[in-house]
Amino acid sequence: MTTPANAKTVVVIQLSGGNDALNTVIPYNNEHYYDLRPQVNISQDNVLKINDELGFNPSMAPIKRLWDEGNVAVINGIGYPSPNRSHFRSMDVWHTAEPDTISNEGWLG
Repeated sequence: MTTPANAKTVVVIQLSGGNDALNTVIPYNNEHYYDLRPQVNISQDNVLKINDELGFNPSMAPIKRLWDEGNVAVINGIGYPSPNRSHFRSMDVWHTAEPDTISNEGWLG
């Protein structure tokens, strides 16, 4: 089977192990971000802005270039109904898209 030349690919970047999501995709126009994170916020001047509300951490300059080319999307606020507050179970649900069953296979492989 051959892949068409114009086929699109989904690449999922999962930053496990303590990623600070609010310092990855930064709500730089939200005063609460700065008020509640005085020691760890990224200043507005350093944020790589992607729209009027959000921007990337300065360390994500290569991702920002891909964004500018139209080759990256950000999907924020992902969840599932009735979460049980287990980080590990939530990762299973994310990997399999199966909130009601436990599976060894999923859409991420």
